[in-house]
Amino acid sequence: MWVSCALLLAAAGARGQDFYSNAAGVRATSLGGTYVVSSTDAIGALSANPAGLTFLRGESLNLEADIFIPRGSFSNSVNDGAPLNTSTAVVPYGAFGMPIDHSRFSFGFGLLPELASRGDWKYVDAPGAAGATYGLKQQKSAIVNARAVVGVGYTVNSRLSIGATFGANYNQNTLDAPYIFQTQPVLAGLKTLLAMHTDGYGWNGSVGVIARATKSVQFGAAWKSRTVIDSTGHASGDVSAQFAALGVNAPSTFTYNAAVHNVLPQSVLGDLSWQTSKRWLLAFQADWTNWHDAFVNLPVTLTNGTNATINSLVGSTTLQDSVPLHWKDQYGFHVGAERGLTENTVLRFGYAHANDPVPNSTLTPLTAAIMQNQVTAGFAYNPGRSKWEVAYSFHPTATEHVGTSGLLSGEYDDSTVKVGTQSVQIGYSFRF
Repeated sequence: MWVSCALLLAAAGARGQDFYSNAAGVRATSLGGTYVVSSTDAIGALSANPAGLTFLRGESLNLEADIFIPRGSFSNSVNDGAPLNTSTAVVPYGAFGMPIDHSRFSFGFGLLPELASRGDWKYVDAPGAAGATYGLKQQKSAIVNARAVVGVGYTVNSRLSIGATFGANYNQNTLDAPYIFQTQPVLAGLKTLLAMHTDGYGWNGSVGVIARATKSVQFGAAWKSRTVIDSTGHASGDVSAQFAALGVNAPSTFTYNAAVHNVLPQSVLGDLSWQTSKRWLLAFQADWTNWHDAFVNLPVTLTNGTNATINSLVGSTTLQDSVPLHWKDQYGFHVGAERGLTENTVLRFGYAHANDPVPNSTLTPLTAAIMQNQVTAGFAYNPGRSKWEVAYSFHPTATEHVGTSGLLSGEYDDSTVKVGTQSVQIGYSFRF
């Protein structure tokens, strides 16, 4: 296969086990991806557990930015360590939250990233059906999934809080690379250059609960629903190399209207925080992401085709293809610690591990969300109503080898993908 999956993945710029974020925010990243309630953290509550909104102690504004620096290489029969473009990517976001007067309710809203990723590779397109190749190509893909979210929390009693969110999701997908048809009856195995851009909207929701066992120990659990997004846009391309390999002498360019059916998974998390002393806090979290029922395949529909030869071959101006994904469910484990240094400064650090959800049978450089380990550290400075925070995250380079690929034409047989990333997050909070 090539890269229909890139429409939904582009994993080289992703966060490894946090490819689909369960807990956004500088503090969560500093603690290895673990969410801990806070009196000023609306971002963490809206992304991880909306019951955390009840812990806000005033009107709180959070503004953050993530800076990602990816690295990687790809090798197969015609490439030896072809590099991933290591240019940085910046993702901004923010949230506002507050208790509602003197009631038991709290409220919050924000714009948060659920998935933001980019893959920018340059390597030789391996020969496919009839030996067709497009040579050395810059092969790009990107995905943005941003969630405009509103949430409410309710304090049931002194030991129990609940909450819920509703989110409207905007999804944008970009692809510029060779594409191999997988299931279209006439074109399966054939390859074309393809430039595709689609965007669309969907929605999801979440519910959460936080229980205070003692003054120093708290438990939390939350569930987020899956998201279905039907994005639409345009596609254009050039099938010249494949036509030449088959001996077809005809115009080779085309345009289509494009539609992609995206499904992002439901997830569940559970966490524990323990304030062991005045200065020390320990936090633990486990989460489950249901990729198995979301990333089964990726349906792509192209309509209103303009190339007469292609239309004649398939007997229609419409093409339908479906790229196999077959991802596995992912289980993540996170641990973090926080140490108060002074009245206004805090040091944080953490570690996370998760299984690789991508099967080797469908792995390509643009579906390589294969990072499994994460080491983090952070620092916070809180002078009065303002708070400045920074987090650093490092994913060691992960390596996966494909023996016999399950994708057509064998172009990813005996291939190796290496991917890692590091990131810096900067945050500012103000309590009015």
